[in-house]
Amino acid sequence: MTSKVPNPSRVPLPTPVSDNYCFVCGKDNPKGFKIQVRYLEAEMVAETELSLPREYQGWTNVIHGGILSTLLDEMMAHAVWRFAGPGLTLSMEVRFHQPLKPDDPILVRGVLHTPNGSRRLAEGEIIRLADGSRIASGKSRFLLLEKS
Repeated sequence: MTSKVPNPSRVPLPTPVSDNYCFVCGKDNPKGFKIQVRYLEAEMVAETELSLPREYQGWTNVIHGGILSTLLDEMMAHAVWRFAGPGLTLSMEVRFHQPLKPDDPILVRGVLHTPNGSRRLAEGEIIRLADGSRIASGKSRFLLLEKS
């Protein structure tokens, strides 16, 4: 008996719908970050500043890497959506450079690097504002959705 696995190229992609409940940027999610995103048009950058409370730590006095990864994904996605159109994250690679303590103010940036094609590349970084040190960085591939 052979089970049939759908061909990924034939599986319909979901149509993203914004209902303001995104965990990171949604204004209606009572447990979300509710970040404010700024866009730098000439550089194709999306960025935000915030600090993360202790509720988001992993090890004692260290913000969880999954939360940092989520912030990187969000800013890279904002850069893609703003400067290229709706897309979905295909893959993401994250590197952690230094630990982040709770309540340290940070800058999170996403930059679109490929202006053309259905697959786009973006990079992101998290910078500690107090000393300018790099906390984490990431690279992502996005698939643009066909406009209907």
